[in-house]
Amino acid sequence: MSIKKNISEKKLIDLYYFAIGDENFIKALEKYCKGQGFGIEHIWCLFAGELEDWEEGYFGDEGVCYFFDHPAVDKDETTVLDYPSFYAYLKEASEAYLSRHSDNRDIVESKLHEIKHRYKIV
Repeated sequence: MSIKKNISEKKLIDLYYFAIGDENFIKALEKYCKGQGFGIEHIWCLFAGELEDWEEGYFGDEGVCYFFDHPAVDKDETTVLDYPSFYAYLKEASEAYLSRHSDNRDIVESKLHEIKHRYKIV
């Protein structure tokens, strides 16, 4: 994977968490625990298994696909993460969220544990 892709990928994932905002962060975690994606308007994610192989946007049997549609970005983009990469970005976003909302630490850590277990992340 190229460094340029990593930088672009990180910017997109940061944009995703910025777009859903603090007010939806816990709701997103709850959806992830059920294997469901979450999003706001032109930015969202889906988990493998939410789409059939004949459906538009199908991206495979594993991972999480993030969709970024115009006008949220200049041109439509997608990025697919494997579960460990998804979790690494989620953990980073969770730490940032908890720096602003430390009173939600127990619920966030509980949901992170559930997500880690569900997707067999070591």
